[in-house]
Amino acid sequence: MRYLIFSLLFVSVMSACRLEDSSKNDEGVITYKIVYPEEVTQRGFAAFLPTKMISTFKGKDYKISIKGDLSLYQLDYISRSNGDSTSTLFRIFDKRMYHQHEEDEYLFLFERVDETRLEFIEDQTKVIAGIECKKAIVHFSNPDLRNITVYYTEEIAIVRPKENSPFDNIPGALMEFDLNFKGLELKCIAEEVDMKKINSKSFIIPENYTPSEQGEIDELVTSLLQ
Repeated sequence: MRYLIFSLLFVSVMSACRLEDSSKNDEGVITYKIVYPEEVTQRGFAAFLPTKMISTFKGKDYKISIKGDLSLYQLDYISRSNGDSTSTLFRIFDKRMYHQHEEDEYLFLFERVDETRLEFIEDQTKVIAGIECKKAIVHFSNPDLRNITVYYTEEIAIVRPKENSPFDNIPGALMEFDLNFKGLELKCIAEEVDMKKINSKSFIIPENYTPSEQGEIDELVTSLLQ
């Protein structure tokens, strides 16, 4: 389960009401709910799993935050200038640390994904959080990997950095998608959106966070879920 939290750090979503007309729609806050299979929710560590993912975006700046209901920890991913500067932040109790990614360093959100092919389904849509969404299917070159169905909207001009994920080339904001990670099937569903002005300070590492190696954050999250 140690990669589960990391695999959820990557996408964006929608709202409980239809968006007002806007020429850009590139600034706001989006929230997902994370749905787990019943057998997972019955396990002892289920109380520590994240239940919400919050995406904050403003132009080319992007932030994902996840935390569980108990608020024991918070894991953030910040991308500035469309991936020119990326950082991972982790807080557990009063311990706060961050890792600044190197230029060519892959995020630990995913193991490197196999080659994928996108199929856009033109005649099938679905209303999610009051927004009519388009459908796409991600096909993997590896026959052992199950195809992923995705619903997305281009009404929100969110700029996601390349995350080595199956969703890199899907335009706009992801609204609903399935994720099969390490044999565990999850579903992320758009729950709320608030298109509003965002303070640029939201994408700056707080002063009370100290530098750390990526491996240290990985180990702490692993111990949290064991």
